[in-house]
Amino acid sequence: MSKKIRKLAAIVYTDTVGFSGLSASNENLAIELVNKQREIIHPLLKTYGGELNNETGDGFLLTFPSATSAVEFSIDFQRAVKQIDGLSVRIGIHEGEITAQNNDVFGDDVNISARIEPYSPVGGIAISEKVKLEISSLPEYQTEF
Repeated sequence: MSKKIRKLAAIVYTDTVGFSGLSASNENLAIELVNKQREIIHPLLKTYGGELNNETGDGFLLTFPSATSAVEFSIDFQRAVKQIDGLSVRIGIHEGEITAQNNDVFGDDVNISARIEPYSPVGGIAISEKVKLEISSLPEYQTEF
């Protein structure tokens, strides 16, 4: 059995808007759009020190060492995604303790990021109150309730 590590992380959950319908009508395009997201994600992960922990079809579960790096990644990711026709993504970000094992992450705080994501506007980012508190002293970020 592999070692479990408990750690604090900022958790990013992404979901492609309308993916189920797209898969039903044009599976090849749906797969192409997931592949394009992956191409965007990998270099940004290196830039912001993040990890890809899981892929759930059209969604990605990522972790970062800080709320700021998670937010910066998400802003850059959304900017890049907006350049791709037919691709719209929602993002949810939360921060908390997770259990990491076998390159995957578990815990209630992971679930919270997934629950926040549907509240994001299409092409936007929804953050938890914890993340808002972490970035509130940085004037470059503006949030809306």
